[in-house]
Amino acid sequence: MTIAELYAKLANKDFQDYNTAKLFWPVYMYGYDPKDEYKIRQEILDIRDRLHRPNTYLNVLTLDVFEEFLAFLDASSFGKKNKLEFYLENESSKPDKVHQALLKDANDAKFQEWIHKRISNHLEASEKFEVAYVFLYGWGAIFPYLRTSKFLNNFEKNVGKYKLIVFYPGKVKPRYNLFGLVNDENLYRATTLINE
Repeated sequence: MTIAELYAKLANKDFQDYNTAKLFWPVYMYGYDPKDEYKIRQEILDIRDRLHRPNTYLNVLTLDVFEEFLAFLDASSFGKKNKLEFYLENESSKPDKVHQALLKDANDAKFQEWIHKRISNHLEASEKFEVAYVFLYGWGAIFPYLRTSKFLNNFEKNVGKYKLIVFYPGKVKPRYNLFGLVNDENLYRATTLINE
């Protein structure tokens, strides 16, 4: 599925209903060639803006999971500093400890709740608009701290009243393969929007 075909699918009124999800879990994976990362990021914003135009009038939330992680760390107290400051100050002197701490924080239920709250706040603030989609990207930047499959398995309980479109820099068939190099666990319930 090309980006143009993806836009046509997302603009389709029947597809926008989150109740039409395969197996009633409205999560979709769009795999793309990692070398197209910056082009895809621009396409994500373009699709969001096109869906917001008067003919479709959807309020699409776009979240860069890596930028959200940085904001989460910046908002997390750690003594007199926040975690982001602390990790940046200590990454060169204690790289292994900082790496382990980042792994723990990225996979913590508190970070899941941070993302869920961002989505919930957007939905509440957008009552007069129809919100059909949340676009989630930035998986290449947050690697190796967070795997897409692990995040989605843990986030499953939060997805509802919107379709989550995950933009994945790698292959999604026959199994998830980040950057075409790192194998990951597949999610049997996520629907694939592109065939490699």
